[in-house]
Amino acid sequence: LQARGSTAESSWRASASLQHTSLGATSLAAGGCVALGCASLAQRRSRRAVRCAPRVLRHVVQDEQQFPPSRRSAGLAAAAALLPQLLLPASASAERLATLTEVDLAEAKGKVVVITGATSGVGLEAARTLVRAGSDVYVTGRTLAKAEAAVANITAGAGAGAGRAIPLELNLASLSSVRSFAKKWSSHVKRPIDVLACNAGLALGQDQKEPSYTEDGFELTVGTNHLGHFLLANLMRPQLSPTARIVVTASSVHDPSTGDPGSQAGLGNLSGLEVGHFGKGASAMVDGGSWDAGKAYKDSKLANVEFTLELARRLKQEGSKITVNCLSPGLIPSPTFFRNQSPAFAGTFAWAANNLLHISETTEFGGDTLVFMALDKGLEGRSGVFFSAVPPGQHVFMEKIPSPEARDETEAAELWRRSAALVGL
Repeated sequence: LQARGSTAESSWRASASLQHTSLGATSLAAGGCVALGCASLAQRRSRRAVRCAPRVLRHVVQDEQQFPPSRRSAGLAAAAALLPQLLLPASASAERLATLTEVDLAEAKGKVVVITGATSGVGLEAARTLVRAGSDVYVTGRTLAKAEAAVANITAGAGAGAGRAIPLELNLASLSSVRSFAKKWSSHVKRPIDVLACNAGLALGQDQKEPSYTEDGFELTVGTNHLGHFLLANLMRPQLSPTARIVVTASSVHDPSTGDPGSQAGLGNLSGLEVGHFGKGASAMVDGGSWDAGKAYKDSKLANVEFTLELARRLKQEGSKITVNCLSPGLIPSPTFFRNQSPAFAGTFAWAANNLLHISETTEFGGDTLVFMALDKGLEGRSGVFFSAVPPGQHVFMEKIPSPEARDETEAAELWRRSAALVGL
């Protein structure tokens, strides 16, 4: 069945609701819709049925909650078995970022790099590339055991001229762990950092009805993705080299105009993000609204971008040559990122994104985007910029203008003030 070349797929690629599908947890609804559509269409097993899949998906995305969890799970399980029978199998190729050149990689030699979330996915691939290019990369993980396992993976077959990979424990869902990491660096490691990559992130399952919390009682998504990195970057600033780069992994879902399904990012008046009012026994959402796992992820990515732009302004005012920029590596449906989803759901979504919709990127490509932001000579002296992998699945990485809310300087300054109070700065 030649679904790849069908007019329906071309029309699907133009659909605003899924053309910009990205890493937001709510985006998983799109995968669920694909699975449900394909599972029901499997009964007819015809070329026409496959052509209908995108139309079914577009229709269902308009109201992702019309299917109860039990029916979604059943549809996903059926789809996981039936999809290979519906479409010709096609694995995603290991696409790389063409604009990451040998000239860029030559800049890696001798650099000291810290990457959060380097035990899997984008962070792991970035660490692998940088070590092989000659950087010393400090690989951080939630536990030392995870970091050590990642180091073994990274250094296997690294070859002559490679740098070192050094494991360190850093749990961004624990403010005490972040402080311990900063203290250990200043007292034992004592090396100026050339690149600090704030890359770690998580998204909770879209069907999670109640929030989860960090060790300090903050909502887990924002507490990890934003507050943990906010504290880390501030504590590590004295350890940065004079021309260091801070790189923040954000997402295109920070911008509602991308058409991502579900609730959209928006911090409101930040009423939920106040000492004594954010977390257990209080608000789990930055805007003070009702709990929404998908929106919490998107809000955390919006906070990442606002933090980046606000820090860039502050560094400029100080006359510092340290730069800070952020990126969206594209839709990468890796098992580790989707670890909070059901296996059938995550697997079917990954299959559809890679082979039916062609809107995903590989982890290798994602790692390259992070390396590009860390090394590209064109970014020397530039701060407060956002790069994104657009269009989806086309293996292109370019500078984009962040959303209007992300560029709201008044909101960003208030976000900084409230974040500092929450983490005790």
